[in-house]
Amino acid sequence: SLNARVVPAKEVGGDLYDFTINGNRLYFSVGDVSGKGVPAAFVMAITRVMCHLFADLGLPVKDIATRINNSIAKNNDANMFVTLFFGCIDLDTKKMEFCNAGHNPITVIPPDGEPYYLKANPNMAVGVWGGFDYKGETLDLRPGTKLLLYTDGVTEAEKADNEQFGEERLLQHISDSEFKNLNPEEMVSSVLDAVKNFAGDNEQNDDITIFAITI
Repeated sequence: SLNARVVPAKEVGGDLYDFTINGNRLYFSVGDVSGKGVPAAFVMAITRVMCHLFADLGLPVKDIATRINNSIAKNNDANMFVTLFFGCIDLDTKKMEFCNAGHNPITVIPPDGEPYYLKANPNMAVGVWGGFDYKGETLDLRPGTKLLLYTDGVTEAEKADNEQFGEERLLQHISDSEFKNLNPEEMVSSVLDAVKNFAGDNEQNDDITIFAITI
């Protein structure tokens, strides 16, 4: 099961998420376009369409990243780039193939053991220049594993004194024993509430996207 929420900082945002099931494989992605407002929203919409299209074709995630990168780089008059995390989980074997294109590290919450940030090859964000050779990786997941994907609107949320929410605080939050029992919708709400409580009355300065998956 899965759940996601986008909270734009302006009327239109540059964050995106997408998912689709192709046979026994769940494709999913989350991304963040550089910039704000209408131009970022336009690039976001195109990127999301391509994520969905190439997932429906059943392509490996590294090839999806390569194709999106080449397409955006070729038509990038606004000089925008997109950080993206792509994943594809075989729902039978629970093996995940993934490619991180310059995005924040996702968190993995095992059914037993402590949550952790998933280390990944430092691939370039898409749209910077064409022809980049993206690397894909794999991870075996156990049934009951939970994944939490997010954009930097979460970790870079600020209080009035400019202190940021940060990766360490996020990891502490999801390491709470009660958090591990939440379903994806509750996980998303819990993290969003934690960020909002931290920031208080300080104005949201970036789009926030949170995407939770239970295997």
